Amino acid sequence: MKFVRLGDIARIVCGGSLDRSNSACWNGSIPWVTAKDICGANIIDSLERITEFGLKESASNLLPIGSILVPSSVTLENVVINDVPVAINKDLKAIIVESPDLDRNYIQHFLLSKANNLEINGNEWMKNKHATEILADIDIPLVPLEEQRRITLILDKADAICKKRRAALKLADSFYILFLGYVWRSSDKSKKWPTPPIAVKEHYSQIHNKTVSIKEKLANELVQSNFLSTVLSHLSLARLRQPEQ
Repeated sequence: MKFVRLGDIARIVCGGSLDRSNSACWNGSIPWVTAKDICGANIIDSLERITEFGLKESASNLLPIGSILVPSSVTLENVVINDVPVAINKDLKAIIVESPDLDRNYIQHFLLSKANNLEINGNEWMKNKHATEILADIDIPLVPLEEQRRITLILDKADAICKKRRAALKLADSFYILFLGYVWRSSDKSKKWPTPPIAVKEHYSQIHNKTVSIKEKLANELVQSNFLSTVLSHLSLARLRQPEQ
């Protein structure tokens, strides 16, 4: 399996700072992305916006669509791709993929899979290297472009299942709370807090077990692929199997 250094196939761009006391820099049309905006998989807007004048005054540049945005702290729990041109502040780095042989969504998923490894390496290692160097030195497994897209599609499906699972559990929680509230209002207040009936608990468990089963099937498909049998340790299979909070 061939690996390529991220710094050799992409440009890593630093963000900039901007004077908040200068009103001419703010409330324009350009999204000013900060760490607060780094959530989900893609970004189309930001909490703050700057003007063209503000962009010139900052050390930042307007990033092209499809840049991969990561925190300067290199905590890769959240890695997003911008769907609109944006500027970033000094708390972020942008990875601009320049190789036609690599899919940016594939790199996004791979970086997410590296989050635990960077954390395990410890703070001392982080102190001795700049964030740009850390990102540049990450080795990306180079597989055919179609294989990259297939892996990305599977991981996207797994993420979608995780979101549906969280939504289902949240809905089950809300029903459970409503049920307890109803029972509490109609019961003797001197009695202990009522416990849920067996049917409610069983239904809740069924939702959980069904989504876990679907995720396991996807994980097994990944394991059986030629790519993951070689570089399993570099992908986010472990992340897929972690229980959702």
